[in-house]
Amino acid sequence: MLSVVLIWLYVIVTTYLIGYGFINIMLPFSKRGKAMQKGGEKAYRFHSHTGYIMSGVLISTVYAQIWSIFDKVELNCHVFLMFFACIFGVVYRDKMSEELRMLLRIIRSYKSRILYLVVFFLMAYGTSSGIMHYDSDLYHAQAIKWIEEYGVVKGLGNLHVRLAYNSAAFPLSALFSMKFLQLDRSYHVMAGFFALVLAWECVELKSIIRRGNIIISDFARLAAIYYLFGIFDEMVAPASDYFVATLVFYIVIKWLDLYVRHEHSYVPYIFLTFLSVYATTIKLVAAPLMLVATIPIYRLLSNRTKHKLQVFYSSILGAFIIAVPFFVRNVIISGWLMYPVTAIDLFDVDWKIPKGVAEYDALEIKTFGRGFSDVPNHVHMSFTEWFPKWFSDLSSFNKMVIILDVVAIFIYVLLSVHYILVDAREGALGDKKITGKIFDIKMRSMLRTGDFFAIGGTMITCFLFWMASAPLIRYGIVFALLTAVVILGRVVILIINKFDKRKKEVFFKSFTAVVLLWITFKGVNLVAEAEKRFNPLYLLKQQDYGVYEVKPYEVNGVTFYYPTEGDRVGYEPFPSSPENLTGKLEFRGDRIEDGFKKAN
Repeated sequence: MLSVVLIWLYVIVTTYLIGYGFINIMLPFSKRGKAMQKGGEKAYRFHSHTGYIMSGVLISTVYAQIWSIFDKVELNCHVFLMFFACIFGVVYRDKMSEELRMLLRIIRSYKSRILYLVVFFLMAYGTSSGIMHYDSDLYHAQAIKWIEEYGVVKGLGNLHVRLAYNSAAFPLSALFSMKFLQLDRSYHVMAGFFALVLAWECVELKSIIRRGNIIISDFARLAAIYYLFGIFDEMVAPASDYFVATLVFYIVIKWLDLYVRHEHSYVPYIFLTFLSVYATTIKLVAAPLMLVATIPIYRLLSNRTKHKLQVFYSSILGAFIIAVPFFVRNVIISGWLMYPVTAIDLFDVDWKIPKGVAEYDALEIKTFGRGFSDVPNHVHMSFTEWFPKWFSDLSSFNKMVIILDVVAIFIYVLLSVHYILVDAREGALGDKKITGKIFDIKMRSMLRTGDFFAIGGTMITCFLFWMASAPLIRYGIVFALLTAVVILGRVVILIINKFDKRKKEVFFKSFTAVVLLWITFKGVNLVAEAEKRFNPLYLLKQQDYGVYEVKPYEVNGVTFYYPTEGDRVGYEPFPSSPENLTGKLEFRGDRIEDGFKKAN
């Protein structure tokens, strides 16, 4: 635990400084060219401290990916990272001091300070030990090790096809693994760090009592808290599922908060768009979340000015910079732009994973996500054939979530039709207005109609995309939860607004009491489960990857390893593969750095 705390402190300082510099480079976009007369748009002020950290994490990830293309991620990589952090710290020292003083005023109360510290150490403990994800010992650990030792290697997917599942989470994990310190292990703390940032964002749920009312982002925070309780004993593993789910929760919560404030500036939406592109480079299942980009695009292209066009093209360039290193790494590792997608076939390189292997791999992912392991017999099953089996295998809670998603989609469609019909009728009647609208805003915390349709439609698209691709529950539980809470949360708030003052007070107090009891219950269960696995050694050092018995084999005179049983090898020994590839694999040159290709 102590090792996790120390690494996290280093990550927080580094990413905060870099993120602060990045955000302050973006902010002038909201100041130049704005109308200063009455009715002009106010310049946006960015005061999200978790936003500074997440923007710094984004920049650090892109930096690590670019570095890995040319060299291994080690001490030199950190030297330049700290150099840039120090530069931003010096340049913005005055403004940053003001921001930090503001932060201290916010948490000056003893209770708030204790709460944030408790969350910090609780998440550090959860990241120190737990259940190592099966896939982490299967290929996550080896993928990180390759980045630490070699950066990116051509045709690495030919050694182990799962190493071709490129994710931006792995270069980031390698960057902050602290392997360059020559410690006795490679630390894997960044999945827990993403969970920590989300948990800090969820602490804002305490504002319910101060506000005296419920806003829609409160429901998203509750869903995020449920997810954090669920992964508490697993976030020790550097699994990309945890990275992308916590990041998606963070993006949607921030998005809803902007809607609740009725934020008009396009700057924060550009920031969320960048984070959405980043989430997609972690795991492609998050791709539909980039629909958030429609908001800044609309605001920049409507009533276009020279300044707005400059911001638009700069934003495209920013998204391009975030995405390109991910695609370059894909091509180098597998020969495909988006492995295992074979529809886009642009490169003819000798290290390319054979098309048949990639296609079968894609089918295997889809089949496994539907709950089957026999690809030939189940891959072509229709929805009505695989869905009943898939649904029956879910836990009772997950079944309830899927049912709520169906209800939410149905309500969303009904509200959309109703809104269209009402608008059409208003247009036909001219100046006459129809009373009893279902979208009246009775309090500032309500979402506007267009905002609700935008985020509700995005969540439904994400949910359906996950269901159509590989609906394994851990791949997309974040979309299932958010689809339900965003749409149904809107309905709940609409109903509450129909209550008189007394009924609202009763509902609010009851809701607050139930939430507190639920969090207490989950917390007690969490402590009870953690006590069963308690090991005093992990109070100092983080739990290491799994250890497995292996056998050696040689390729071009270099010793490789494979497991005697099963297909997992953990972090050591290195390099490893899930099976003996003698006669199936060969080097592209004389050295391992030259890469791999399938043997003829």
